[in-house]
Amino acid sequence: MKSLVIILLLALMPTIASAQVLYGTLVGNVTDQTGAPIPNAKVEALNTSTGQLKNASTDDRGAYNFNDLQTGIYKVTISTPAFGKMQQENLRINANTTVRFDAAMSVAAVNESVTVADNASVLKTDKADVSAELSRQQVTDLPVGSGRNFQNLYKTLPGFSPPAEAHSDAGNPQRSMTTNVNGVSYSTSNTKLDGAVISYPWLPHITAYIPPAEAIETVNIVTNGFDAEQGMAGGAVVNVQIKSGTNNFHGSGHWFHTNSQMKARPFFFFENRLPKNILNQWGGTFGGPIKKNKLFFFANWERTTRRQYAFAFRTVPTEALKNGDFSATGVNIFDPNTGAANGTGRQMFPGNRIPLSSFDPAARTMLGLVPAPNQGLTINNNYLATGTYAFNRDNADFKVNYNATDKASMFVRYSYSPSDIFDPPSLGAAGGDALAGGQPGFAPGLIQTASVGGT
Repeated sequence: MKSLVIILLLALMPTIASAQVLYGTLVGNVTDQTGAPIPNAKVEALNTSTGQLKNASTDDRGAYNFNDLQTGIYKVTISTPAFGKMQQENLRINANTTVRFDAAMSVAAVNESVTVADNASVLKTDKADVSAELSRQQVTDLPVGSGRNFQNLYKTLPGFSPPAEAHSDAGNPQRSMTTNVNGVSYSTSNTKLDGAVISYPWLPHITAYIPPAEAIETVNIVTNGFDAEQGMAGGAVVNVQIKSGTNNFHGSGHWFHTNSQMKARPFFFFENRLPKNILNQWGGTFGGPIKKNKLFFFANWERTTRRQYAFAFRTVPTEALKNGDFSATGVNIFDPNTGAANGTGRQMFPGNRIPLSSFDPAARTMLGLVPAPNQGLTINNNYLATGTYAFNRDNADFKVNYNATDKASMFVRYSYSPSDIFDPPSLGAAGGDALAGGQPGFAPGLIQTASVGGT
């Protein structure tokens, strides 16, 4: 029994360590005007969106540390009886980042307090990693192209090659993008959603789930000097956070539309019209309090549909070839039932025509399904195959945050994405390869991911 407990604790240790990337850290030193440390100063960090209040005190060196702050805007208050009160407002704390706020206090008159409305950027001295941050405003407001994939914004970061989509829609229904970071293989990057790894184990360069842009709170990207808890990465570690509810109800709706009517007619499309290719993405978000300052929820849903008139040239047998008549091809057809077993002495079919009696019944049935040429009687590229490609996908996220006390908080997040794709086969009932380059026929799929965190 004792051994089993030890094994379970060892198994949980990596999970506990990796959860540190879910929170932001606030550090600082409190001193007087001469630079001497002020011990036992009271420090409060208030999340202005959720009302969660964290408390700490400075040590004998005047230092304080909060290492489990949820993403948000904070008001920091430092107070001590002899030195009055100092407040720092609008302090942005993001996941997997360390923010420093040092306070130089002066001897105060009765009830004196100092409020700082903004703070200047300072040199990063508390963490050795090389990282970048994509805020919710950047993800939703910057042009990310059709599909609204936040990974398009990697092109704005140093060291990233231009992101590109990989694999077919059936193999990658989220339309995840690949990129090389600092020249390292794209299979060595690791993406996490609220602390949970969301990469395909068998295709590690593919992110299994891409949340809607409107659902993202922040994206933290580390490209060098990884902390130990990051792990499983050589190129980049990407930490994506879904939004959380606040003390106020907030909602949004969106619709993005891409229409082929704004494009030119493809050169090899012979019909006197534009082939249809229409993409729609619409959905909404909603979040708020269940119990003020304690319990919050956030939910979002997005529907993506694409309809495309797909076409391609294919080569199909003429009616004569279906009936075994090869006389016009210039190719000699030999009867396999004649001659020796090694192929010598075989005789040609009379007139290069294979008698119907030699056809296998299954082959006759299959040939009956193959469509006739529609581009003249030429041998090659004599059939223009057309069909309607259909792509349907839903993305939904649901997240609940609970702040039990100033020292205990937890969250649970569940994401759900069913997809249904149809890529028309080139030859209709006879099958053939897919017109849009994916998997022919129907390709249903379902992606689910969840994470639970607590501190």
